[in-house]
Amino acid sequence: MRPSSNRAMHAALSGWLVGMLAVGPAAAQTSLPLRLTPRAVPTAAPSSVTVVAIPLDAASRTEAARLAYWAEQSVARSGRLELVRLSEALDAKGKAAREAKAAEGAEAMKEGQRAYDELDTQKALQQFEAAARAFEASDMSRNFGELSRARVMKAASQVANGENAAAQLEIRAVLAVDPRAQFSPNFFPPDEMAFVEKERKAALAGSSGALTVRTEPVPAQVYVDGHFKGVSPVELKGLTAADHFVTVMAPGYVMEQSRAREGDTALTLPPSESVRSLQSISDRVTRKSEELERDVALRELGTLAGVSQVLALLVRGGTGTAPLQVTGLRLEVSDGHNLAYAVGAVPAGEAMATGSDAFLSSLVGTDATRLAGNKPVTHFASEGGSNRKTMGYVMMATGVALLAGGIYFGMEASSKEDDFRRAPQTSARAKDFRDTGKTYALVADIGLLTGLVSAGLGSYFAFSGGGGGGSSSSKSTPAPAPAPRRSRSTPPPAKTEPQKDPLAMPPPPKGTKPMNDSLPMPPPPPASKATSESKPAPESKPAPAAKATPEPKPAPAAPAPEPVVVPAKAADTRRSREDDAAQREEELRKRREEVERQRRELDERRKKEEAEANAKRQRDEEDKRKREDDSKRKDEEKKRPSLDEDDLRNY
Repeated sequence: MRPSSNRAMHAALSGWLVGMLAVGPAAAQTSLPLRLTPRAVPTAAPSSVTVVAIPLDAASRTEAARLAYWAEQSVARSGRLELVRLSEALDAKGKAAREAKAAEGAEAMKEGQRAYDELDTQKALQQFEAAARAFEASDMSRNFGELSRARVMKAASQVANGENAAAQLEIRAVLAVDPRAQFSPNFFPPDEMAFVEKERKAALAGSSGALTVRTEPVPAQVYVDGHFKGVSPVELKGLTAADHFVTVMAPGYVMEQSRAREGDTALTLPPSESVRSLQSISDRVTRKSEELERDVALRELGTLAGVSQVLALLVRGGTGTAPLQVTGLRLEVSDGHNLAYAVGAVPAGEAMATGSDAFLSSLVGTDATRLAGNKPVTHFASEGGSNRKTMGYVMMATGVALLAGGIYFGMEASSKEDDFRRAPQTSARAKDFRDTGKTYALVADIGLLTGLVSAGLGSYFAFSGGGGGGSSSSKSTPAPAPAPRRSRSTPPPAKTEPQKDPLAMPPPPKGTKPMNDSLPMPPPPPASKATSESKPAPESKPAPAAKATPEPKPAPAAPAPEPVVVPAKAADTRRSREDDAAQREEELRKRREEVERQRRELDERRKKEEAEANAKRQRDEEDKRKREDDSKRKDEEKKRPSLDEDDLRNY
């Protein structure tokens, strides 16, 4: 490189260095700080979504409510969607009241902490007490931790005021309900910290209580001390001897909260104002689980809940150890676009927590792209059949897997039977072979039966019905709900012959189609009418009075428009729906009465057993007291000195 070019490069570098050194003082004089990293672009607010689990049969009601909870957890973990609990969305007044109490408690905590830092411990004690009362009236499934923290700070304020006895009582009460509550040495002296650890160990050592929670009229999610415990009825063990906070909630009903100790607790959930709308939507989805009506009803539910998306889980099965068959759908409320769709099997019971994670993650992880022209994607088995086939293939694969498992366990059971026969019959090893063989045989029978059922249903779904795509956009317009109603009322203009029938029946028969017999000729039509329609036969008598030509030109009577049957069909449809709803309500009432009767019988039986146990206990105590009295009397007789002959001589 030439010297001139070197000098030019050195000068450029020197100027650059001087400019960089001058940036510091110049930036210090400016009001805006120098940003060396690009400014973060604000992201759009996440879409709100609510989760609804609809059981398609009575056996899956409890498991559907359990699956709804794990779906809500999956939505919360995704971080891309804002979860709105359906039970809270349909009870806006109750939610607002609980949130107001939570905000009141948070403000009281802030004021109490400020007063405590300023050494005004009397005011801090009052504020922490107010915060505890407010949190207790809020949603305890969310704010139980805040309640524990408020009570801990209340105890800290009492220690600062010199009220050590009251502080120890508060500490003992907090640890009895929440043995894992945190006490900071910054607020408690060493003596009180030692007392805390002593009471914590005592509370954990005495965790032997049992609590049963039941709800009426529907199964509900149960939270105890802020932790999800399952779907009612729930039996809990290992609880501390204290009054625990029980919270139950179900969509369409007002949240119910109570304090319960050991024993049996029954809570009744009051219905909310939207319970009828939710039941109507659920019934429509159940009846039309694979048709357009399903998405229309779910969009109405999203509008009712005030969210932009609905994650629906249609659950079937769950009897015994068989997995649940679930159809998952996440759609946009605005136009019905299916953002996610999946059909699969989910394990029931306790295994659902981990076994459903992959299925639920597929529903909330990504969004499906729209069709050309920004048209929404929908999935209806009645339009194409690919969804029906997919479900069939899944059920067939599940059935084959269950059959293979049944065959394997059957072979193992046969092997255990051979080992049992070869082993000495009186040995413990033979007993172990026999019990293990019975278990394997039972598992084999269950696997074979459920495998045959699943494979048979899967074959039916997979090979019955035509194919075609399962996606469609022609029926998912922004207002698809009126489409089915228009389709029922539009056919009459296409067939105008019945309106010119000379003799129309005044009361149109239900379920018939008189629109097709427009040629009432006397001799020929009876045979054709006998094959097509049988009820309009009386029209053949007055027909000879009309012209012999089969042409409908005469039209002598004006009341021809009367035989239009479409309104009757609509009325029949509405009447059948009302009858179905009445029948369903009657079945629900009978089921509730049966449950109430069983509960009363259980209560009576339990009371009777308790009375017998008390009587037996009293008898045992009396017998024990008698034995003790007898033993004392004998001991006294033994201790009493006896007079011998030497003593008599002394006298």
